[in-house]
Amino acid sequence: MSSDFYETSPALAQYLILHYGPVEWQLPSSACSPESADFPVRCVQEGFRWEELPPHPTALELGCAVGRSCFEFSRRCRRVVGLDLSQTFLQSARLLQKTGSIRCPIPLEGDQLVEREFSVPAGVCPERIEFRVGDALSSLFEECFDLVLSANLLDRVPDPTALLDRLPALLHPGGQLLLTSPFSWLPEHTPRDHWLLPGSQRVDSLLLPHFTLLRRWDLSLVLREHPRKFQWCLPEVTLWRRNED
Repeated sequence: MSSDFYETSPALAQYLILHYGPVEWQLPSSACSPESADFPVRCVQEGFRWEELPPHPTALELGCAVGRSCFEFSRRCRRVVGLDLSQTFLQSARLLQKTGSIRCPIPLEGDQLVEREFSVPAGVCPERIEFRVGDALSSLFEECFDLVLSANLLDRVPDPTALLDRLPALLHPGGQLLLTSPFSWLPEHTPRDHWLLPGSQRVDSLLLPHFTLLRRWDLSLVLREHPRKFQWCLPEVTLWRRNED
């Protein structure tokens, strides 16, 4: 799977289902716990210590894909920036932001497809969101944020150390970082000499000088390819607080 995969129709279908599909589309009916559904929503709702944040915080998501976590942030945040390298993903996120829904063919079997509609959930504030096409390693931001989410991006960039190194500058002191990764290293995304092995320990060593670890846990997700093929993943999730300089 190359980075070009994220510009394809199959990838768009997978991520629209993951982000906006009903549970019966996201999960195999008899073989997976409902707790594996709605991963982008759970990251925002369950991942942060909201009670420790200022009222109406600001949020940045690096690798926002088709944008569901950004919409969830918009319920509580006055400003949300979602960044992704995939123009296909962000075109869909912007259409959802503008019109509230999008239609997309999803695979059934072989070359058979069925068109489905995906909608933004009620109660979100799309006008608070800015979606940007850009590289998480090099895009510039004019501001610091109270919240940063990087969900399953670390093992899909060419230099994960560079990604971790830039995170302190993106957060206000006291701000919170939620980082998730299955540490599924692949040479087509990350050269072998840039793999962080073992991932959990290397991430800790790179973040601890600038952050305090608040919590570590696992959060499952399922990517649907078609009704009889699913990818079940178990990313490690860590929540960090930005230290004072």
